Amino acid sequence: MLAAKQPALRVNCAHPGYVKTDITLHSGLLAPEEGASNVVKVALLPDGGVTGAFFEEGNELASFV
Repeated sequence: MLAAKQPALRVNCAHPGYVKTDITLHSGLLAPEEGASNVVKVALLPDGGVTGAFFEEGNELASFV
């Protein structure tokens, strides 16, 4: 797993949620800005922070390392 092989990197997965977009025929629960906000929260985690994790709605749900 990349997160374990490259400890200096932060490797995480971020799910934006069920977003109102063309792909969901605009039936999602979140506005695109809300879905993007969730992903940005993970992208801006501090140096030395969590790695090898899955995030949904900005919360860590599982760790794979």
